[in-house]
Amino acid sequence: EFLKQVDVVTYEFEHLPLELTQYIEARATLYPPSKSIEVCQNRAEEKALFNRLNIPTPKYHIIHNEDELVAAVEDLGCPVVTKTTTEGYDGKGQFVIRSIEQCAEAWRTIGVNDSGNNILIAEAFVNFKRELSIIAARSADDNMVVYPLAENDHHEGILRYSTAPASQVKPEIADQATRYIKELMHELGHVGILTLELFETENGLVANEMAPRVHNSGHWSIEGAPCSQFENHLRAICGDPLGNTEASRPTCMINIIAKKGDINSIMALPYAHVHLYGKEERPGRKLGHITV
Repeated sequence: EFLKQVDVVTYEFEHLPLELTQYIEARATLYPPSKSIEVCQNRAEEKALFNRLNIPTPKYHIIHNEDELVAAVEDLGCPVVTKTTTEGYDGKGQFVIRSIEQCAEAWRTIGVNDSGNNILIAEAFVNFKRELSIIAARSADDNMVVYPLAENDHHEGILRYSTAPASQVKPEIADQATRYIKELMHELGHVGILTLELFETENGLVANEMAPRVHNSGHWSIEGAPCSQFENHLRAICGDPLGNTEASRPTCMINIIAKKGDINSIMALPYAHVHLYGKEERPGRKLGHITV
């Protein structure tokens, strides 16, 4: 009954039951489509898609048991970043193996779930110069706009701050990132916002992972661009003209994590914008962000 009353359905989180999104898709317009959910919520599917489109990724192995994990670490060499293929975000479901002796601990920590088994992905560690992300919006009639690359800093798997536009980006790097995200959107038939996280290396860009939604590294766009990623997502799924994605000025987004601190002092700064999410304080939790 509810679906009969709406024009379009969207989502803000990719860890949803695929059966649910496919059920909705059969009865209403769903953007982004279920194909985007299916690929983005499974790191093995995501890596396979990158490989099909010739988008570079770290060397990796799919792991079904502890013996396969040991063999993967022997092949890849330490350190190895081990992740669950589903669910994980903000460092959850990840374990960095720095010596082969840690394989048993890694498997106990993230390899065994409630059903007694899990599928992991083990990736070779990437020697990167910096982390970047690119965000784009695509409408159903194939119009597309791209935000400038953002430079991201993570600690303990959680994004701490993003700066946009990223400084000193070579034109070939910007072109490479734009080409990759456009290829992904066309392949998925994606409508709405798509985010691609990248490592910049000596040999160009290497894809880390993507998200079929507005992204933390794009929150700078609320104050820093004429049309934010949130507005462009809504424009895209509603069939409206897409908005201007150029950075109005250099902007830094700082996440507020675990504790809010002295918010009033931050609000008193003439160059700072505070966004709180209405969440209770908790270790590792994103409670809001500040845009400078």
